[in-house]
Amino acid sequence: MTAARLLCALVVLVAAGAPLAAQDPATVEALAPLLMAGDRRAFDEALFSRSLLSPESTVRRTAAVTVGRIGDRRGTPLLIAALKDPDRNVVADVFFALGLLQDSIAIDPIISRLRDADSLSVDAIGEAASALAKIGGANAARFLADALASGGGLSRVRREALVPNALLESWRLGPRAPIPTLLQFASDTSVDLRWRAVYSLGRLRAPTAGTVMLRAMRDQDAIVRETAAKALTRAFADSAQLPAKTVTGELVRGFDDERPGVRVNALAAAATWRDSLLAPRALRLLSDPDPNVRVQAVTTLGELRGTAALTAVEAVFDRRDASWAMRRAALAALARSDSSRFVRRAASWSASADIRERIAALDGWGARKPSDVAVFRAGLADVDPRVQAAALTAWRAARPAGDSGVLAAGRERLKSRDADIRAAALETLQGKATLDDLDDVLAAWRLGASDGELDARLAAFGILADLAKRFPEVIDRLTDPSRRSFFDRPGDGLLRRAAETEWPALAERWGPSRPFETGRTMEDYRGVVRTFLLAKENPRVVVEVEGKGSIEIELLAREAPLTVANFLRLVDRHYFDGNRWHRVVPNFVVQDGDRTGTGNGGPGWSIRDEITRQRYSVPMLGMALSGPDTGGSQWFITLSAQPHLDGRYTIFGRIVGSYGTLYRIVQGDVIRSIHR
Repeated sequence: MTAARLLCALVVLVAAGAPLAAQDPATVEALAPLLMAGDRRAFDEALFSRSLLSPESTVRRTAAVTVGRIGDRRGTPLLIAALKDPDRNVVADVFFALGLLQDSIAIDPIISRLRDADSLSVDAIGEAASALAKIGGANAARFLADALASGGGLSRVRREALVPNALLESWRLGPRAPIPTLLQFASDTSVDLRWRAVYSLGRLRAPTAGTVMLRAMRDQDAIVRETAAKALTRAFADSAQLPAKTVTGELVRGFDDERPGVRVNALAAAATWRDSLLAPRALRLLSDPDPNVRVQAVTTLGELRGTAALTAVEAVFDRRDASWAMRRAALAALARSDSSRFVRRAASWSASADIRERIAALDGWGARKPSDVAVFRAGLADVDPRVQAAALTAWRAARPAGDSGVLAAGRERLKSRDADIRAAALETLQGKATLDDLDDVLAAWRLGASDGELDARLAAFGILADLAKRFPEVIDRLTDPSRRSFFDRPGDGLLRRAAETEWPALAERWGPSRPFETGRTMEDYRGVVRTFLLAKENPRVVVEVEGKGSIEIELLAREAPLTVANFLRLVDRHYFDGNRWHRVVPNFVVQDGDRTGTGNGGPGWSIRDEITRQRYSVPMLGMALSGPDTGGSQWFITLSAQPHLDGRYTIFGRIVGSYGTLYRIVQGDVIRSIHR
């Protein structure tokens, strides 16, 4: 293409609103290796040194965050040097990355940078406060306490920018948290500062915060009342030496709060008191306008107990207006609190055509000790493998560790072709396997390799590692030609990481857990960069919920491009269409992404975490995990602020528009479709 034609093409692109960087091959070539390094968890000092000095701020920002995500502290000096970057957005990302690394040598440089006279953005100052709280230690705690109390050597403007995050993150400091200062901020005129202080005090379960929590229950702003209600459990009240009648009186007042979140949290806290005298007031909430308040009311009544409460719980099964989620909560409540009522209701659920009800009945039997083993044997004879797996899990939960019947049932199913059954069978042998089980566990290991089932392989690995600790001869037996393939290096880095922590001798044979083997080529990463990192706008999807309405989600592709790419890959395959929301915790999360409906399913692969600077402050889309870097297809939406999830679960979307449909979802509702 001639220079003139190239110029014309660029003019057309600019007129159309396309960002120039998206058309710049050099930018793509600079970002793609960073994306690859982050995905593989591979620290390349030369790459990051070069990238943190790039003339493109987008490259520098991506490099900084990627160093933090990889988690290799060899990157700390590079990030400390980058604190002098002229771009304030880059500095904010550097502070964030240092918080992910949690390296104590960064504390003094972070404090020094905060005290510099040059400009810092409000975002950067907030990220610096978060980083110090995450790193922790005496010096970080002392600086944050001084900054909150008197400024800590910061200018007034800079201190005001630091205070919100310092308050919200103070709970991470544990015993070093500045409790007296938090107590003062809990009465601040700013509602934003009040709720942040109350949140940290609640997470810390600070005994001296009792009076403050009671006062917060009558705050004019709902988010403060909601946060206080969650904290007023019996354990907290006992440590704070609060009068029981005073606390329960405030919680009962919370039952009538105008905000559904306050009602849910007050009910959940009241459940911890196990006081049947609270039941009459909780009974009215079985007819609350909010569907999840009704579900929480059922659960709470089961914990409060007493004749009136348990009679009302059982009556839920016969109510025409009761959702499936309410009935499910009622069965679980009776399993914990009333054996005779549970047995009567569980009988019909065990014979239900709906596998969700058969599984729920087994879960209930698993919560009762002792339980009749006949129900577990019947579950193992079920035609659906998901029910069989649930039966094994419930049987194990209901019986003493090492129960001979459970062990025998597990051993019989170690070679099951169904991965869920195999994983459940392996779990029954945890800590109880013998040398005689070695070959069958190895067979389960090989089956997991053939069907790509990570959970079953991790369970098998756990048993083999335990056997190796208890029986030194296991290594020798594994060197036998018929078993030697176990020493072949597994492709999944999560297995190699498990070996590093649980079986170092094996880790020497398997090699390091990093880099992860992703199966992607450099061109794949270039494609993600072009499509997401350098796109003009973030993609959006619409979730259609049967009978409830729709939810529009903006996917945060610039912050979490690989997670968004994975999600859209599943959307385009209609993977989520027809799924049920298998997990809904009132005022906490709604969760989907498991086609089995049990909470154990996945797509057959895992993706790396992409922790971002986004916060779980409003309804946000996050990846569900069973450990670091184990995301796949399960995702959740938060229903209220959940700061304790920040930095632990990838945020890759946010709800746009109305939240109405989201708050009407209950467990068991169907996703008709998700589409772009």
